[in-house]
Amino acid sequence: MSDDQYASATRRLRANGIELNGASGTLTKDGITASYEHANGKLKIEIIDRPFLLPLSLIEGKLRAYLDQSVACDQSKSSA
Repeated sequence: MSDDQYASATRRLRANGIELNGASGTLTKDGITASYEHANGKLKIEIIDRPFLLPLSLIEGKLRAYLDQSVACDQSKSSA
C-alpha cells in the first residue's frame, strides 16, 4: 500500500468514524480496538479487543472493504 493509498484509506476510514493518526497507533470503534502500523508499503492491523459475539471475520471483511475501495480509487485515478 503506497503512501497515497494509505492517505486515501485514512480519509475513507475517518469518514466512517475510524481515526488513524500517523503511521502507527490504536484505533477504536463500536467496542473494537485494533493496533495498526503502516511501514514499507504495508498496512498491518491487529484486532486487540472486540465484543464476544462479533465474529472476527465480519470485522476483517469490513476493514478490507474500506481498504480495497481506497486502493481501487487510487488505481483508477492513476490510469485516467
